[in-house]
Amino acid sequence: RCFTMLVEVRCDKFVSNGKTREPIRFHAGLNAVLGDDNGSNSIGKSTFLMILDFVFGGSDYVKKCVDVQENVKEHTICFAFSFDGQTYYFSRNTVDYNNVVKCDAEYQALPDEDPLSLQQYGEFLCEHYALSAEGITWRGAIARFIRVYKRDTLDEERPLRSSKDEKTADAIKGYMRLFDRYSSVEAQIKQAAVAEDEKEAFRKSTQEYNHIRAAKNDKEKEANEARITELEQQERILIDDNNRGLLDLDSMTAQRLSELNEALINYRRQRALIQTQLNSVRRDMTGERRSFKKTFTDLERFFPNEEFHTLEEIESFHQKLTKILTQEFTETERSLATTYVLLGNEIAAIKEQITEIKNVPNVSQAILREYAQITTELINLRKANENYDELQRLKRVAADYAATRDTIIADELLAIESTINQEMGRITLEILGDATHMPPVLRLEKLNKYAFNTPNDGGTGAQYRGLITFDLANMAVAPVPFVVHDSVLLKNIERAVFSAIIRVYHNQKDQNKQVFMAYDTLDAYDEETRKLVEENAVLQLSPGGNELFGWAWNKERQDETEQA
Repeated sequence: RCFTMLVEVRCDKFVSNGKTREPIRFHAGLNAVLGDDNGSNSIGKSTFLMILDFVFGGSDYVKKCVDVQENVKEHTICFAFSFDGQTYYFSRNTVDYNNVVKCDAEYQALPDEDPLSLQQYGEFLCEHYALSAEGITWRGAIARFIRVYKRDTLDEERPLRSSKDEKTADAIKGYMRLFDRYSSVEAQIKQAAVAEDEKEAFRKSTQEYNHIRAAKNDKEKEANEARITELEQQERILIDDNNRGLLDLDSMTAQRLSELNEALINYRRQRALIQTQLNSVRRDMTGERRSFKKTFTDLERFFPNEEFHTLEEIESFHQKLTKILTQEFTETERSLATTYVLLGNEIAAIKEQITEIKNVPNVSQAILREYAQITTELINLRKANENYDELQRLKRVAADYAATRDTIIADELLAIESTINQEMGRITLEILGDATHMPPVLRLEKLNKYAFNTPNDGGTGAQYRGLITFDLANMAVAPVPFVVHDSVLLKNIERAVFSAIIRVYHNQKDQNKQVFMAYDTLDAYDEETRKLVEENAVLQLSPGGNELFGWAWNKERQDETEQA
């Protein structure tokens, strides 16, 4: 049988009683990292789970396990995956941690292969773990299911969060991609956004900036229509009188052409101004974007022991500010471009009027002036009402697309919610063996809002059991290949429930999935549970030289004491 899983982790800094540890081998189902029966702390159980996060493309091991980096210093984690019968070997260094190196079976870098960036490595894992939904990313799919002390994934009310600074909307979108239910939503969101942008650009051009004539409301439109009727009557009388030879329209052509040319100059001037503004905005949008990051990287190289967290926060603020300004530039560019086109339409219309008047027979100046005034006012009023109608049409289109978007979002969220809640109900019954206990409930209320809890049971054990149940349910109904659970999730769970959870962990082997867990004392549990955990132990740690790295830096080392 071919497996798809992590099969090995090794490091020359992993030490047991003075000797380098043998490679730590993994298998399908439960993989337990155990402490001693005394429940000893600071021996490396959680640290090893953080190393697994590092193996799976995370960086919290380097950034948050500061004590490890200060005491163990630079080291390289080597690891291997088995995909469809073929083994792939990699290594990742704690200093050059943004790259993953392809290796041979002896963990020597392949000479003809460039290191993979974390993005490329994530794409490789997505491909081989068959995570193929549109827009899905490796960390976006699995990071929330790695629940280890010092990571930001232990909040029992926020199971979708994969990092502290992740927005709720981004967490929900990433979760939807895991079920391949975001692509249809994303398409409708984009369509609704285009319609809204088009409406807003037209509205600002007609109502805020007054570049283009438009009635302000229904009442003004009705007044315009009444005035249009009156002017059309005056126009017909003037034309009839001229046809009967009662009018001399000879000398008015020059005056009318003068008025039109003046209007043409005015619109061209406005369009030139808009063009200048548009060019300026586009230059700002495409200008060189500088980042402090390269300089920061150089500083890290020359001052490896210094902390640059404040600089990182400043850089993060600059990046967020740049994103906000980019959005504002985009909106301004869209509005100016729309105004530019509309002004061009006005210029074309005036040019057409000039051409028509030049073809009219000579008429008297007084009559032509009157005719020109009527015609100009009619054109302006008709255009104002046409633009008002166009704005109302754009509003209806935008509202229609928004309603469709909201319906699709609600349907997709409900489908995921129903699937997960049903599976959590099944797992809760399996774990508790009692149908009267309420399972945890996920409520995906909006694209940026959700709730998760175990109803009518606010106890610590019940809430963490809910988090475990949530992860197991996702492994059952979504392409989640593994979960990582630290001992903090399990310590407050009653013994019988713990034993049932261990059995569910173990049974994941039947689905070719893996569970990595850390725990320490097992003496309080029944023989069957102890045996199951111990048989699936991949790493056992204890004080006195059998810590993960062979020593505990929260105590003075023996050689240092002797030297003193």
